[in-house]
Amino acid sequence: MFLRAIVCGVLACGLLAAEATAGVDSAAARLLKGKTAQGYAIKVIAKEKVFKILRFEAELKCSDGTRLILVESGFLWTRAGNGGKFRDAQFGRTDSVYFRGRLTEQRLRGRVRLTDKLGKKVRCRSGWIAFNARPR
Repeated sequence: MFLRAIVCGVLACGLLAAEATAGVDSAAARLLKGKTAQGYAIKVIAKEKVFKILRFEAELKCSDGTRLILVESGFLWTRAGNGGKFRDAQFGRTDSVYFRGRLTEQRLRGRVRLTDKLGKKVRCRSGWIAFNARPR
């Protein structure tokens, strides 16, 4: 199979962007690092009940039979609700990232799903990928 690698830029918007930035500067940030179920690294910064994914990689299967490895970064802040649960979607020019899970004082756990378009005909999808990140 053919393998493509693309580095993605800054994501344009988020569903909770305006709400999530409230209170971001009020607490000390902690860096969380971990792995996805695909074995790639993930880095997150968290402050109280908000977090921001700094960077992660994922492998997607494309409709033309190829595989695409994305390096995602440039996310907006996401607010965790009651019990630390979160659900968010953020969109770029050609890609969409959906994530959900739980943020606690000791870790960020969840799942992420990516979709991307290569040209007009090729669509790539990841399915849900589990991740786990803790302070390091």
